[in-house]
Amino acid sequence: MPIIMLQKCRLPHLITAVLCLEVAIYLWAVWTSTLDSGNFFAITPEFIFDKCARNAGRVSSGINLLILLLVGHKGLSAIFRNGSSRKELLVLITLFSINHLIHLFFVIQNFAHHGMDLSIGENLHGFLTFFLIVIVPVVLWMSHEFGPALYVLIIFHLLNISYFTMETFLSKVKPGKPAYHEQLGMAITLLACVYVMHSVVRDYKTHLRAVGVPRR
Repeated sequence: MPIIMLQKCRLPHLITAVLCLEVAIYLWAVWTSTLDSGNFFAITPEFIFDKCARNAGRVSSGINLLILLLVGHKGLSAIFRNGSSRKELLVLITLFSINHLIHLFFVIQNFAHHGMDLSIGENLHGFLTFFLIVIVPVVLWMSHEFGPALYVLIIFHLLNISYFTMETFLSKVKPGKPAYHEQLGMAITLLACVYVMHSVVRDYKTHLRAVGVPRR
């Protein structure tokens, strides 16, 4: 059953919703910088973009989780055999890309605000990941044929993003600061990745049956 809200015709509305959410995240951060220091949500003004980056990253993590669950549940091969499911996946991947580019903007602003350099050499994996985040949606929307190369690209892209996400979660866990919500996010993302790999194995077995290879 297609998810009506995730169809291509609604993409402009969904992009607008993501942009509005990110504006709300920024306004929330600005507002919390005006609160009394005793308030739980209070931050100092120099950490506005830091808070924006963290919350925008959490939105991206949520969208990525939806993508992983969709692929794990339906299987990538089945998704591309069904026009509606294919569009659902492409819409989610596009929304993730747009939201994560805004996250990158907040990260860059945070670095600039604190006078820190964002070195490509020291953050090579991150920059390569962001390059794929921009390129993959373009490739998917332009592709008319679904073959092994595209299958591998999508799976690699999703697992790479998830690894990067879990790495970010893990960096927040420090001695004396267990950050249980970060550990929970890491565990959920890991389980979703396992779910995706289970679907890959399922697709492979289906392919073997289709070409007449006997099962052992």
